[in-house]
Amino acid sequence: MNKNENRTGMIQIEHTVSAWGSALSQLASASDLTEEQVAEVAAKGGVWRKKRNAHKIRRVRDLSEGSTVSDQLYLNYDPNILAQIPLVPTLVSDQLNYSIWNKPSGMLSQGSKWGDHCTITETVHRQHGKPTFLVHRLDKAASGLIVLAHTKNALKKLTELFSARLVEKHYKLLVHGEFNNTVPHKLNMPVEGKEAITDILEVQYNAATNTSTLLVSISTGRKHQIRNHLHAIGLPVVGDRLFDPDREHSQDLQLKACVLGFDCPFTNEKRLFRL
Repeated sequence: MNKNENRTGMIQIEHTVSAWGSALSQLASASDLTEEQVAEVAAKGGVWRKKRNAHKIRRVRDLSEGSTVSDQLYLNYDPNILAQIPLVPTLVSDQLNYSIWNKPSGMLSQGSKWGDHCTITETVHRQHGKPTFLVHRLDKAASGLIVLAHTKNALKKLTELFSARLVEKHYKLLVHGEFNNTVPHKLNMPVEGKEAITDILEVQYNAATNTSTLLVSISTGRKHQIRNHLHAIGLPVVGDRLFDPDREHSQDLQLKACVLGFDCPFTNEKRLFRL
């Protein structure tokens, strides 16, 4: 058993299941947490298990079943993460095999080893009782349209659409400064060594605030691509604390995924979703 603890109360435990007591009680004893606390960590996605002779580590939410002697359990306890209250996304369209949601700014697309109860996938799963899988990411600070799959088949088909760049994606954002080029205008600058293309489609400049409202589309989906590109040309997105940390920010990130369009992989009919 290995235990790491720091001054913020975070605890990490690696524990080999023995024949003595339940997996829950063993983790509680090893971590100096109560069984109720360990159960909460598991329910919120902070406990992982590697079965004996298995290669993959998988999240385990219920420690009352499935663990056998010599399995490896990994507990990641962060009281700050556990105390967080999930934000509430809004359903835009239910397509049975998949659904479209309006993700609020501040909501995670994906969790971490410390937990996932505040992610959009886990929130939708708990609210609607259907298996829920993430098809594509949207930055935590961004808001807007996101696609969730509810079957493995839907996940595969929709992921293939995004990978093949067959999805129309438009974003509305507010940036500091004035864009002086004609539109449409293409930004083609690698992000982390990979091709990244952003097209600026429309621009409205407000001289009173020295800000511009942009409508952009992307054919690639690199991490922080739009924010990266606009910061690179001197037009940081309003509220962007990551790429524009030296500015005083009074607003959330002003970047919204406002249009998603694709051919439904189940009906072949065109689907277009707007905010």
